[in-house]
Amino acid sequence: MYVSLKTFAASAAVLAVAVTASAQGRRPFDAPPARTASQLGGTLTPPSNASPAAVLAQYLRDQGRDEATVQSLVQAARSAARYGISQARFEQRAAGLPVYGTYAKAAFDERGELVFLVENLVTVRGAVGRASVNAQQAVGAAIRYLYPDLADVPSGFFRSAPSAKDVAIPEADGSLSAGYLIETWTQQANQLHYTLVGGDGAILDDESRTNTDSYRVFTINPTATGQAIVSGPGSGNAQSPSGWVSPTDQLSTRISGNNVFAYLDTDANNAADTVAGSTLIPDANFITAADLSSSPSTLGNKEVAVQNLFYLNNVLHDTLYSHGFTESEANFQKTNFSNGGLGNDPVNAEAQDGSGTDNANFATPADGSSPRMQMYLWTGTGTHQVVVGASTFAAAGAQFGAALTTTGVTGVLALVNDGVAPTSDACTTLPAGSMSGKIALIDRGTCDFVTKVKNAQSAGAIAAIIANNAGDSIFTMGGTSRTISIPSVMVGQTDGDTLKTKLGQSTKVRKSATAPLQRDGDVDSDIVFHEYCHGLTWRMIGRMDGPIAGAVGEGMSDVCAMLMNGDDRIGEYSASDSAGIRRYPYTNYPLRYKDMNSGEVHNDGELYGAIGWKLMSEASLFGGRVPHLFEYMVQGMKATPERPTYEQMRDGILQAVTQAQQSDAPHYQAGDACRVWTAFAYYGVGVGAKATIKGTKVTITQSLTLPAECQ
Repeated sequence: MYVSLKTFAASAAVLAVAVTASAQGRRPFDAPPARTASQLGGTLTPPSNASPAAVLAQYLRDQGRDEATVQSLVQAARSAARYGISQARFEQRAAGLPVYGTYAKAAFDERGELVFLVENLVTVRGAVGRASVNAQQAVGAAIRYLYPDLADVPSGFFRSAPSAKDVAIPEADGSLSAGYLIETWTQQANQLHYTLVGGDGAILDDESRTNTDSYRVFTINPTATGQAIVSGPGSGNAQSPSGWVSPTDQLSTRISGNNVFAYLDTDANNAADTVAGSTLIPDANFITAADLSSSPSTLGNKEVAVQNLFYLNNVLHDTLYSHGFTESEANFQKTNFSNGGLGNDPVNAEAQDGSGTDNANFATPADGSSPRMQMYLWTGTGTHQVVVGASTFAAAGAQFGAALTTTGVTGVLALVNDGVAPTSDACTTLPAGSMSGKIALIDRGTCDFVTKVKNAQSAGAIAAIIANNAGDSIFTMGGTSRTISIPSVMVGQTDGDTLKTKLGQSTKVRKSATAPLQRDGDVDSDIVFHEYCHGLTWRMIGRMDGPIAGAVGEGMSDVCAMLMNGDDRIGEYSASDSAGIRRYPYTNYPLRYKDMNSGEVHNDGELYGAIGWKLMSEASLFGGRVPHLFEYMVQGMKATPERPTYEQMRDGILQAVTQAQQSDAPHYQAGDACRVWTAFAYYGVGVGAKATIKGTKVTITQSLTLPAECQ
């Protein structure tokens, strides 16, 4: 059961939960491994008029599963048949408690035959061990784990009161123990966590799950398309039967509908702003014109942000719905029209959110609770400058180290040399004193920004300049370190090359006297679509955290944006850079699966973006058939295990192809399976490819091999 701690006390007493000695040495929770079952060209069970639950139960008995385990299954959801195939999801229960981390996803054809199964069920035997801590103590333990510097919980810290759900936890010895699944969702930073707390108070697991009417909108972004007036579905369509806009008067800065509630949140209080000058819109025509030569903070541009964000969310809702992200698959809608799933969860889309810059996020709670999309303003280029003689180069600052002033820091420019190829990346300790009193010029790549700047500081540098190695984009460099005391900035690749011709000259690094004109992520569909599709994968697949699954989630969100827009670069408008926000364009992407173990999910997720782009752009694959590819990728998520690897995502898509072939779906064409294999194998996810994750360590076995039938 869920316990919502309405009377949660913001006190040290709540946070100071006692942890037993046994909990101190307890190993983190390892989810049971997923197993898949299918029969090439056939089915796993004979025809049947029995329920999906009964068919699955008998199949498991035939496979030797014990009766107690079979009886533990409870059907959690079932989708309507699509091309003759319906999907059902099951969970396990023991002593009335959900068994944490276990599930079964099963596909059935029109004759009641089981055609595919992915599951990680555990043996259920004996009683569930009792917990020695209560729900409130478990909440305290979770908060202390997530926010160790929090002495007490200030008012308004959480969006809603933390909740505790009783669960049964599978142990390594096959037993089940009682514990708690704690939900916490912060108000300001939009951080949604599900934390598993053992019955003794130990933290075992943590899952972070942190988008006739008319609109004048940028359908892609202001550099790709002009603003145009486009029509919505009016009173409704197949994907949105009641239309997009609720049948009530709307405001120009606050638009609500069945799929999305879009509003301004410039003060970052996670509630719709009251905006002076906002007007009543009684006819559902949201047609304010943008003035991009002015600040996003003008009333007109605020209205544009909301109407654009509302439009893009609805467009993607309807597109994904048409490919299978429907009510029974836990999509985002206020009313589900008796089509399954839980309603009351339209996207809360916050335009010009004041809690951050140069980014966006999307928190996805369980079905029945609204996700929250936070869209930020982007700084624009040139918050900082590098000045050498009469030349000034636009730069961006860092989240760590000393803040620069408009006076800045002046010193002789010197290129670092750590003696290990590539010698100018400062990823290895620099010779002592080699940068004494100098401004260090460092190439991006190989290691993180904090390491580079720390090595330059240790060698005596008074400031550092990081030159991009993958295009001319500049952005605020991320990272944290209390030991870095010098300032640092980033310049583009071309400017970095120019600076290398000015070594030995007096150089100044400073903050720009005038802030650049900001850009609004709300009018950049790449950013909106990317964020929304995080919700798609979390809801349809399940857990998407971890070093590989997190990367897959980022990559699939890029693929989602590319499938919608047909462009191989992401976020060009927001980043003020035609190269976008990724290290490389996805056309001719240079890396392979073996390279995807940096631990940075956006970088490692680029490979999935590259695979998706190859699939959709090449005429011999799915070029000209993008809707068919989109269908396969969404449907494949139904057959994909939680926390998937690249090869498991591939296999899910292949299963969708198989089901389309067996059901004579109109989008299937002979050779589609080999088309999928071709793109994955090209990038190293061929036959035998495998990623193994142990904690944060990732080991990847790459394979460029196609199956025999595709060679």
